[in-house]
Amino acid sequence: MLDGFVQLLFELIQQHGVLAVMLGMVIEEVFVPIPSPIIPMAAGFLLIEAATVPAAVVKVLFIIAIPASIASVLSSYFVFGAAYYGGPPIIKKYGKYLDVKWEEVQHLESHFDSGREKYYVALFRAVPIVPLSLISGSAGLFQMDWREYGIWSFIGMMPRNFILGMIGWWVGSEKYLERIAGLIDSLSTLIIVTVILAVGSVIAYRKARDLYIILIEKSA
Repeated sequence: MLDGFVQLLFELIQQHGVLAVMLGMVIEEVFVPIPSPIIPMAAGFLLIEAATVPAAVVKVLFIIAIPASIASVLSSYFVFGAAYYGGPPIIKKYGKYLDVKWEEVQHLESHFDSGREKYYVALFRAVPIVPLSLISGSAGLFQMDWREYGIWSFIGMMPRNFILGMIGWWVGSEKYLERIAGLIDSLSTLIIVTVILAVGSVIAYRKARDLYIILIEKSA
């Protein structure tokens, strides 16, 4: 599946250049869980013609890093907004089935809203193996200010896309780019699975604890 997507992506970037890069970032952020690192890397491989590192740095910055980061941040507001406005009513209505209360989310929000949350957003967005939708959804759920979210998301996306674009230019091989993208995609999937297992373990523990308390009270 990855092979077919990479080939299609390469063709689109060859035909449409920066517009295809920006569209790819939007699709990855909003619709399809594709490995986003392959997009700036493929762009670096296909669009950057430079004989020296300084020349490549300038071109990657303006042709890849800035446009891709803008597209990614703007499209991320879809997930951010869905979590911001949809998260509270869903948790209030259905959280009881998972033993999760909105008051507990608000308690976590008070820790998140310490003034350092913007740095977390920038840091995690700068790390290629961290799924972008996970960051956007978490920031929205914890009711982060949308302006700070946008600014610090862009700050985090810039080094991410710049470094990946430089890797694409430096490697200069479609085969190696695909291998790197596959590795990053596997690590991203591992992070998602780990988060799901961690949340599931907490819920299972709390359910078991509540059942134990009920049994103790009945036997008393």
